Amino acid sequence: MFNYHDQADGLRRIMARSSARIISVMAANGQPADHWLSQLAASMVSPGKRLLLIQANQRPMTKYTLQAVAQRKSILSRAVVKHPQGYDLASLTETNVLTSPLSGDLKTELDGIVNQLAYDYDTVMIEALLDPSDQTLALPVMAQHTLVIQMERHDAAIKSAYTTIKRICQQHGQMPLSVVVTDANHEQGQQYFMRLNQVCQQFLGVSLSFLGAIPDSKLMQQAQAKPAYGLKNRLAVESTPATQSAMAFKAIARSLDQQRLTTSSLAAA
Repeated sequence: MFNYHDQADGLRRIMARSSARIISVMAANGQPADHWLSQLAASMVSPGKRLLLIQANQRPMTKYTLQAVAQRKSILSRAVVKHPQGYDLASLTETNVLTSPLSGDLKTELDGIVNQLAYDYDTVMIEALLDPSDQTLALPVMAQHTLVIQMERHDAAIKSAYTTIKRICQQHGQMPLSVVVTDANHEQGQQYFMRLNQVCQQFLGVSLSFLGAIPDSKLMQQAQAKPAYGLKNRLAVESTPATQSAMAFKAIARSLDQQRLTTSSLAAA
């Protein structure tokens, strides 16, 4: 078995107060939520705080994956790179876990590596997914702290989110679950969240937290392609979908920070 500990790491762990808060994020259908995860990570970057984003599948920026580290094909320092937006980035696997499930031994190795990395950061955000072979979270660490479900604004997404939450509760028990509604304004997001929360409370005995809503991604892209100039357009720029999206991501980042403070206060009480 791969030994990723050394004496210096062991000393650091003894002296460390605690590991990072681990935020797992997944789509309502139990698959990765990669199309907006990097924007959320960038919104959570703050001075003096270290954030690591672990994406499920290998990216062009990550030549070496954590899977390669577990298989002794690379060292850990090569698998973590600095992203231009200020956070660190790593990729979990070289292949798609949805089509090539991880073996039990590899899951154990990856889980240990992620837990080791957590001692170097204030926040670790990991792209979570359900293992297609048994419908459990791909790694135990994904159920350690907070799980965020990304749900689109349509009725089928509510059904998918309910099914995913039911499977998570059956396999992992009660854990903090939050919801972000995409392609929606705040009011629309709240409406769809309330519908999901109602059925989860009624049939699962589970209460969810609403983190916020993200505007339509297509409108965001269109707005980014149309620059505005001059003082005359300043107010117009502030109301564009791209600006609204950035504000929405910041609001969700603040909600996640508030959750951390609340959890810490409850733990200390």
